[in-house]
This record gives sequence, C-alpha cells and structure tokens, in this order.
Amino acid sequence: MNPASLPPGEQFAVSLQPEWQQRLEAWRNLLAQCARKPSRKSVHVLRSLTLRLQAGLEHSLQEQAADRTAARAFQRWNKGGKKLRKALEPVRNADVYMARLDSLRDTVGGASEGETPLSPRCICEIDKFENRLKRRRQAGIDKLMAVLDAQSKRLNRLSKELEAALAPQMPSSVPSNAQAALRIFAGLNSELPNLNASNLHAYRKRLKPALYLAQISATSDPLARRLAAVFRQIHVAAGEWHDWQSLALEACRVLRGHGKQDGLVPVLEALEGKALHRALGQCRRSAARYLKNIGEIRPLPPRKPVAADHGSELADKFLEAGISR
Repeated sequence: MNPASLPPGEQFAVSLQPEWQQRLEAWRNLLAQCARKPSRKSVHVLRSLTLRLQAGLEHSLQEQAADRTAARAFQRWNKGGKKLRKALEPVRNADVYMARLDSLRDTVGGASEGETPLSPRCICEIDKFENRLKRRRQAGIDKLMAVLDAQSKRLNRLSKELEAALAPQMPSSVPSNAQAALRIFAGLNSELPNLNASNLHAYRKRLKPALYLAQISATSDPLARRLAAVFRQIHVAAGEWHDWQSLALEACRVLRGHGKQDGLVPVLEALEGKALHRALGQCRRSAARYLKNIGEIRPLPPRKPVAADHGSELADKFLEAGISR
C-alpha cells in the first residue's frame, strides 16, 4: 500500500499508526502480493519482514510483561510465520544462488586485476548449475503457492488478532532498543570469541535479533543507528561467505567431474575463502570497536517464555528498499 494513493483521511489515519502496526500492515500487503505473484523481491522482503516482526515483537512483549492473551496471539502468529519462512526459503535460496552465478558470469569478458578469466568448462558448468537452480526455484514456487493458497487467509486473520491483542499492551512511544541490541552482541562475542568457518553462520543467525532491534530504533537513536550499520555489515559479509560456501557444496554434489581444476567448484571454493577472510575481519573490527566499555552495559533481564522462535514502513517502502536475507 502506498500512502500517496490513499484518500486524505486514510493517509492521516495511516500516519497516526504506531510503527509496529505499520509493519504488520506492510506484512499483510506483502503476503497478498506474494500470493498473487511471488517475485524475487516480494519473496525476499516478506521473509525478511517476517523475521524482523518476530524479533521486534517478541522483545517488546518481554519488556512489557505482556498478558496471556497477547502472548498467545503472538505464539499463534509466530508459528504461522515460521511455516511461511520455511516455504519462502527454497525460493529465496535459488534466487540468491542464481544471482551469485550471474556475478561470476560477468567476469567472462575479462577478469579483475590479478585474477584468471573463467575457463570454457567453468562457464559450461555455470550454465548447467543455473538451469538446475531454475528448476528448483519453480518447484519451490509451486510449494509456496500451495502453502499460500491454504494458509494466507489464516495468516492474515492471525496478524489482525495479534494487532488487536497488542494494542492495549504497547506504549505509544517505544524506548530505544540500542542497549538490548548491544547486550546481545556482547553476549554472543563472549560465547563465541574465536570465530571460524565452523561457527560463523551460527554467529550470524544469532546476531539477527540484535540487527533487527537496532534497525527499529535507528531513526530516533544515534547509537542504534550506528549499531544497525555495523551489524548490517557483519550480516552481509557473513551472508556472502555462506552463499559461496553453500554454492560450492551444492556444486560438488550435482556436477560430474567437479574435481577438474578449470571447473566451477575450485572457483567457488576460492571465492568462499576470500569471503570468509573478509567476514572474519569485519567481525573482529566491529567487536573491538563496540565492546571496549562493555562493563557499562546493563545485564540482560531474565527471559520470559513468549515464544520459541526468534527471528521497516509500509509494503511499498520495503519493496523499494529491496531488503534481502
């Protein structure tokens, strides 16, 4: 929904909505768009917004000590959101992997300085791999459409029930989430001080709630804005590494004769190694910068069992931003 396309009275009503309500409305609009046409952008943004809502609302409910009605409404919607993300993931993965292969194909005309151009064998294997991913994406779309046909009305209803249950619980002005985001970051770095290829993906997944909390408060809090920027840098760098790693493993599985030195697999493995080096460097620099005065950060309060799964303002804005992963 684009506010500019609404009648003046409705535009005013939308502008008065709290930010969390705007996000839920955006989520419903994206859900409807995916049900009509699951484009690359709508699939990616719906998955990302679902995660952001899950993390942000869970945190808010814990902070506000929400009543049972609100907690149950969140649990029901959250369970549906988890199933939705599972249905969106194969399509999203195929899209990301094909984009990575396209970026490789762009080097055919000439390699960067110090790099070797792709061999004819490698280019041929890229084409074969891409065709396989296209078929996989279509299979994912078919399953996604079946899920949306069966569940979209229910998900829409659950989100409205959640909104009604949250209305008396949520304050009109939400305090900054910067300290909560920083505490997650500090705890994660304390638990995983020595990052490597075996734990970087887990680190990235567990940092997502901190990223989303910082993004929620980024417009009103300078610290949250800085944290959102640095967490996003970690998120992107570690995600790039994981994409190359997943592509290399999948290429080993599906391409015959993948051990050839002039084939696709060695290229993907080399890119994985470079991306890992960049991601680990980004994590180390960020930790060194933001955790110097960690003793001043208040400890995390005891968790309340709002929901088991963890996981910005209307739908058009999300689509224009093209948020991924």
